[in-house]
Amino acid sequence: MRISHVVLSVAVILVALGAAASSFRGPIPVWGSSSKIQHLIFIVQENHSFDNYFGTYPGVNGIPADLAIPVDPNQTSLGYVRPFHLNVSQPIMIVGDELPPGVADPDELQQESNLTTPYHLGSESIGRDLSHAWIVAHEAYDNGKMDGFVAAEKSALTMGYYDRTDIPYYWDYADQYVLDDNFFSSLMGPSFPNHLYIVSGTNGPVTGLTYRWVLDGHIVDNPALGFDWQGVSLDWSTLAEEMSNANVPWAWYTGEVRPTNPNIWDVLPLFTYFQSHPDQLTEHVRNTEHFLGDIQNEQLPAVSWIIPGSWVPPTLPTICAGRSPSEHPPARSDCGMDYVAYLVNQVMQSQYWQSSAIIITWDDYGGFYDHVPPPQVDRFGEGFRVPTLVISPWAKHGYIDHTPYEFASLLRLAEDNFNLPLLGTRDVNANDMMNSFDFNQAPQPTLIEPGNFVGPAVMAVTSTNTQNMNQETTTITTTATQTSPTETFESWYVALIALAAGTATATALSLNYLSKRKTQKG
Repeated sequence: MRISHVVLSVAVILVALGAAASSFRGPIPVWGSSSKIQHLIFIVQENHSFDNYFGTYPGVNGIPADLAIPVDPNQTSLGYVRPFHLNVSQPIMIVGDELPPGVADPDELQQESNLTTPYHLGSESIGRDLSHAWIVAHEAYDNGKMDGFVAAEKSALTMGYYDRTDIPYYWDYADQYVLDDNFFSSLMGPSFPNHLYIVSGTNGPVTGLTYRWVLDGHIVDNPALGFDWQGVSLDWSTLAEEMSNANVPWAWYTGEVRPTNPNIWDVLPLFTYFQSHPDQLTEHVRNTEHFLGDIQNEQLPAVSWIIPGSWVPPTLPTICAGRSPSEHPPARSDCGMDYVAYLVNQVMQSQYWQSSAIIITWDDYGGFYDHVPPPQVDRFGEGFRVPTLVISPWAKHGYIDHTPYEFASLLRLAEDNFNLPLLGTRDVNANDMMNSFDFNQAPQPTLIEPGNFVGPAVMAVTSTNTQNMNQETTTITTTATQTSPTETFESWYVALIALAAGTATATALSLNYLSKRKTQKG
């Protein structure tokens, strides 16, 4: 009888200990890697080309001197557009080929209104909408001539760029760590297919889907707003699935309130494996707030993705309130940069800095010009270059990496570093990004940014600054010798209005144009 009581007591104690252990998660054990990198953190932002962010950075393959592309490659008499400096305070509108920034669930929108009018984040706008759909991107590419951007966008805004005065933290990171100037998106098109490449290295094949965004069994575009994802089941493997099978800790952090709901950025719930294993989604797909908690609680996994959404840091400047941190136009680049700096600071100020590599990249070109023709490794890509920064104590100091990379390189880096099998997609031939690191160097120090930068205010258009504004728009040149004066002015006007920063500017330019026309007729 005593023995039975003892056995029962021991059993009760063991159950209690098990419950206690399940309520307290100790530090995630260090996973064996082939380098000093034990934690890979992929921060994925939205919609900017390399030239748009770093085209004027010293030493890179940037915007060529005296570059100008035609308003229409098939009618060069209409004139040419040169690159010009944008202002981060001015929102750039997008065509409705994607959900607006910070809105990942189509149910949050009224479909009709968003299909008929562009989504505005602020009261100001600049020029025309920018699209980055499959067909638009290929028109911009123009069989490798890279001269169709203005014609494809029907706007000169595509030629705009930012510099250190607009995105200083990103340029600071490039100064101290690594900037990849030969990193291409995987597909010449928008977010959804490129996010599929980010997680799996491919965009198909799919079966049973006959939508306009599917071409020959492969996903090449974004679904329409309000699309019902039910019935979409992608049956190929992802890096996340590989890691689950190999017991390599991983997490997908998203800024959305409902993290396990699928959208064009958060694509893991669309894969058959996760639909068959919903517990894997529940365990690994979390809100971005958990990223902060996992660092504090020593739970940072071996591989992390951080996808923007509605969540923002508590330290963002007040002007960023209610704005998406994704940098997806019309979202502000300065607010997105502050959000990214906050995330980077969390790692730098933690015990994980010495064993981490943070890679910041952008999912597609966003309709912005880039001058480098992307390699065509198959019929779907690669796509245009995107900015990519490598931040780590083991990243080379102030290094510009010219090695060709694409999103599959992120997969290959994780696979090689954590001794995982290859997925067998684009990762097979992708460079693994190890050229960005030097594991024999003394570890680099942290670079803590304030995370509260606000770009310069938009210049109001008045009678006193119209002359300056007109001087800035000399990026448009025309070939007047081959056209009549009226045609020259019409072409100049069409291209110039594309640069207009809102209604006030457009009105000023229109009045200026009419004045010129009267002078011409007189």
